[in-house]
Amino acid sequence: MQNIKQCTYKQTTIFDYVSFLKELNYKKLYEAISKWTFENRIFFNKEDDIDIDLERLSFGESVMNRDIENSRDLANDEWGSCEIDNSIIDNSIIDIQDDDDYFEYPDDNEVESFVECDDDLYDQFDCYESSWSDPEYYVDEMESIEIPFEKSLVTKKLLIAKEICLYLMSHCRNFEQLVLDTRGWSRALSIASRDYISLPCFPGASECLSKLTVFVLSGEFDKADILDAMAIYCKDIHSLTVVDSYHSSPHSLANLINAQNGLASFTWISGGENASSILWSFVTQSESLKTINLLRAYTRDYDAYDGLAACKNLVNLQLMECHLSSLHMKALANADFPHLKSIEISDPHNYEDEQDEEIEPPSLELTSLIHNASKHLQEIRLNLELHFYPGIIETIANNCPNLTLFSGSIKNDEQIIELIKLLIGCKLLENLIINGSSRSSLLPVDDMLAQIGQSIPEGLKYLDLSRWTFSGKSLNQFLINCKATLRCISWHCFFSCDEHKEAIERYARERGISVREFRVGSYESGYAWQRHVHVLVDFEIPE
Repeated sequence: MQNIKQCTYKQTTIFDYVSFLKELNYKKLYEAISKWTFENRIFFNKEDDIDIDLERLSFGESVMNRDIENSRDLANDEWGSCEIDNSIIDNSIIDIQDDDDYFEYPDDNEVESFVECDDDLYDQFDCYESSWSDPEYYVDEMESIEIPFEKSLVTKKLLIAKEICLYLMSHCRNFEQLVLDTRGWSRALSIASRDYISLPCFPGASECLSKLTVFVLSGEFDKADILDAMAIYCKDIHSLTVVDSYHSSPHSLANLINAQNGLASFTWISGGENASSILWSFVTQSESLKTINLLRAYTRDYDAYDGLAACKNLVNLQLMECHLSSLHMKALANADFPHLKSIEISDPHNYEDEQDEEIEPPSLELTSLIHNASKHLQEIRLNLELHFYPGIIETIANNCPNLTLFSGSIKNDEQIIELIKLLIGCKLLENLIINGSSRSSLLPVDDMLAQIGQSIPEGLKYLDLSRWTFSGKSLNQFLINCKATLRCISWHCFFSCDEHKEAIERYARERGISVREFRVGSYESGYAWQRHVHVLVDFEIPE
């Protein structure tokens, strides 16, 4: 414990106790801490725990600045049931600044990092008498859950983690960032470990966590107690991220949002429950919210998007798989977003299969939103079935002169013609990404690739054509017509890419650049003659 004391008294901003724990002799340390906690009555078993009235906790003065990142890295690979992607967390844990750089929108790789959920599991679990999302489940049935790590090394790690957290919280009075993330753990492990990682409910939390500015909460456990506790004493959170791969506590989360003095960035990956209360809570933060990222935020309260429309200082908007309809988007159609720079709508929904006749694609509403914010828009990502949105690409081409990034699902010749208009009209374009088709239905574009090359803006740097396929001859003509000096290009081709490589090398020689990497990745499916490969080329541009 002496080493921990030395860390707490240093004037550093982050104590990486996770790395510290991995180097310890757990058997000896567990024995020592068990004896110490027993003698000093610091840690009590669950049956001896005393309920804390959070409203009566005192608010202490801040004496030190500390950040703590909790729980996720305590898990070894064998603990969990799925691979963890940290990009959304890494994107959230950044310094809070007053300039616009703080609110820079995440790139496509970050967007793809959102944790996917197997929707087929919903019905399987919801058929039980008590749903995993019901609060009473955790109260009445927690004791009946088989704890998979009882009296194991995992238990010891969690006990040690809790003791160290309690020690740090008693000596550090001003944590600025807190990450509680159990993604990758099994559901049973996440639920059973909740008492060990719920720092906001620990004694003294109101004193050391009241100045939090960044908070990340993720995992398959009920979060209501944590969110309710923080709503009492955390009023200055600037960046809030909640990631759920099953169910969350939307009403408690809405209360936490309502309690803030100036929330600037909010990311919520929902477990599929009603998002109405979350959307309405945005009204209380309408002056400060600049970034809103929502994934699977479903609601039948069509007026709830009025809460989002009230955020007049919005800079970045992302709506992913929210089953949007014209009824949802009507509030955004006439919304005034004078500072909106980035918009992403991802909803590959087939409205032809929709049984509810009232559910129609928000074609006119989304087009109106883009048109109204067109002067400032710099990034537009549309992972949509664009045949439900006729004319939307042409609207972008005619009204978004400052566009630097466009990502869209281009699947037919008619849409390619609209794309060419966009390339001609958006002369500042630097990034072009064609997405949306599965690998089994790649679009051959040999007959139009040369014309596309003639329309490429001179400033284009990154060209992702991964959902298209074409011959080496067509690629060569495209590169001859292309006036831009590309830094990166990717595409799909079938079986062999030797001709493509020759075209790339010829292009590099003519432009006075070099090929840094020519990466080929194959897919082990189908017959060899029809097997497609993905090609990624990085160029090195001399300064």
